[in-house]
Amino acid sequence: MRDDIDRWDARFRGRLAGTPSMPKGLGGLELRRGGRCLDVACGLGEQSLWAAQQGFSVVALDGSEVAITALNSAALNLGVRDRIDTRVHDLDDGLPADLGGECAMVICQRFRDPALYDQMVYMLQPGGVLVITVLSQVGRQGQSRRFHAPPGELVDAFRDLDVDIVRSLEADGESTLVARRHLT
Repeated sequence: MRDDIDRWDARFRGRLAGTPSMPKGLGGLELRRGGRCLDVACGLGEQSLWAAQQGFSVVALDGSEVAITALNSAALNLGVRDRIDTRVHDLDDGLPADLGGECAMVICQRFRDPALYDQMVYMLQPGGVLVITVLSQVGRQGQSRRFHAPPGELVDAFRDLDVDIVRSLEADGESTLVARRHLT
């Protein structure tokens, strides 16, 4: 994983966080505002910043210390630093156990690790929302890359977990799934 982290640190070095943005797939969905939000592989944190502005208490995870530093700076500038707990975290170690069942929302945008799918659901409180977008082979020209999900991966992975799938879309090289954890 160290090589991966070094590569991401180099990619993020000198960059600033962008504009806070809603995670792909959430448009038009009614959300309970507030509560805890986990942003998995947050990168520069545009979704973390958006969630903090929506009143969530965010835990933002990324392996890149450079990205976390940029997110902290952006959060300070936007006046939401007190709403974001940033953590440099190696996702090869799984998700932090202290968040199990505590999250009103889990965000994972453009990071794919099928070994974490069930852990993402475990992080959700009953009624909590998961929104995940991964690179997909669907609608992609040329050869598949190892980081691109095969057709149907997200629906297949989450179908038998403790969630109801609210929406799923695969097109243009991306796959997005929104799911809500069962209430009981």
